[in-house]
Amino acid sequence: MQITKIEVQKKKQNRFNIYINDEFAFGVDEATLLKFALTKGTELTQDTIREIEQETQYQNAYQKALHFLNFKLRTAKEVYEKLEKLDLSDEVINQVLQQLMDHGFVNDQFYAESYVRENFALQKKGPKAVAFELKKKGVNDSIIQKALAEFDEATQLDQAIEIAQKYVDRQGNAPVKTVKQKVYGFLMQRGYDLDIVQSVISKLTFEKQEENEEELVMKQGERILKTLLSKYEATDSQVWYQLKGKLYQKGFSSSAIDEAIEKLKWESEEWI
Repeated sequence: MQITKIEVQKKKQNRFNIYINDEFAFGVDEATLLKFALTKGTELTQDTIREIEQETQYQNAYQKALHFLNFKLRTAKEVYEKLEKLDLSDEVINQVLQQLMDHGFVNDQFYAESYVRENFALQKKGPKAVAFELKKKGVNDSIIQKALAEFDEATQLDQAIEIAQKYVDRQGNAPVKTVKQKVYGFLMQRGYDLDIVQSVISKLTFEKQEENEEELVMKQGERILKTLLSKYEATDSQVWYQLKGKLYQKGFSSSAIDEAIEKLKWESEEWI
């Protein structure tokens, strides 16, 4: 089989149409044309044609991978999964991926370090959340731990205190205990370790909540007491036992509850 004509494609100047025995056979890019020294008159065997087709498939896949990487950094796993959707052979996919890594276009270590800086330092996520996301993207544990090492425990603590205090300040007049429980869930959900969370909570200030807790517990207590007195006599110990339990469930501190109950007893003119 002999190449009888080579012509530049009209829409893509870097691609060429190859004709064998005056019939169109296949298209190739410039790199493939040069690699196989394809010229008019070149004799081709079936094996050579298969090699050319595989090389063409590789070059097409490589260009599509570069386009995929043009938008943002990707891990090796993300690129592999993208190429799998193109119905390519494992051999071609691995060849493309290796070439990308050799040229530095795919680098899981660099990706992990960039991801940690963005999600930890900018979005204020904790190490567990960041590590979980990186694992999903196929980054191995050793690379993840190396990337996370940039942010030591002291840095994590400072950052967690910063976002937790802002969270507390948005909670309004909620009971301190309730706010602490919310902070605990908030920080755990953002991926901070338990020891960091506990340390953060001990360092937070709850000025707004503490200032309003006395007034709030009294209002809640009066409302609950009114309901209880419709069922029990004020002298019934169940009234005060249930009142204390219900206020505790709402997140008020024991000291605030005891103080409120004493005042409510005075208001009801009953001592038990």
